[in-house]
Amino acid sequence: MPAQQKALNVGGNYMETSLIERILQKVDSYSGDYLALKNQAKKYLRNNSIIDNSETLNILHRPWVAPFNWGLRLYNGADKNWPDQFEQKTLRAIPDFYKDFLLEINGCFIYDLSLFGLTPSIFSKGTLDRTQLQCHDLLTANTDWIQNYKVDKRNFHFGGRSYTFSENIGYFFDGNEIKALRSNGRTIKSWQSFSVFLDDEIREAEKIMIKGIPKAVKISKEE
Repeated sequence: MPAQQKALNVGGNYMETSLIERILQKVDSYSGDYLALKNQAKKYLRNNSIIDNSETLNILHRPWVAPFNWGLRLYNGADKNWPDQFEQKTLRAIPDFYKDFLLEINGCFIYDLSLFGLTPSIFSKGTLDRTQLQCHDLLTANTDWIQNYKVDKRNFHFGGRSYTFSENIGYFFDGNEIKALRSNGRTIKSWQSFSVFLDDEIREAEKIMIKGIPKAVKISKEE
């Protein structure tokens, strides 16, 4: 293939220009409300990123963590019928801001941050398929994982991230604002806007990620 059709990343590995363009096209298609997420994906996409057979974006290959680990995994949008199925199963409404997110990005991992999704195998087949890495399950979060937090169980639990070596914080929506809570119920921070929440928490997750990069590893970044 001619040299102009390939792009060399800092690690010395080539990504096809056509693949870079496909990833950029997908990222650019996301709503402007998710600008912080879009910018993060673009910043690191030249590090052996791929689109897999399920149309999941896998960005920033991190073999120092595990052979098949990527810093960002952005899942393909949920089927438009799945939010209704969730609400019928749980008798709980998905907040509009998060329903919109699921229809574009059905859950994601951003370093040690996870936004839960409607796990495809559960909503399409009725069972959890453990043979493939899927998003953390929103249904399980609101029926089971929420019990680990001292929080009003009517709150909507939609994600979390690493907080300390031994504790994760959870993300909740109480009908008025988004909150990051410790397991003891203490509020770490709150937001009125999902887009501002994304900006703040992705920035924190990136800081933690950067500290874990081995000194010998060179990362390509688009500022």
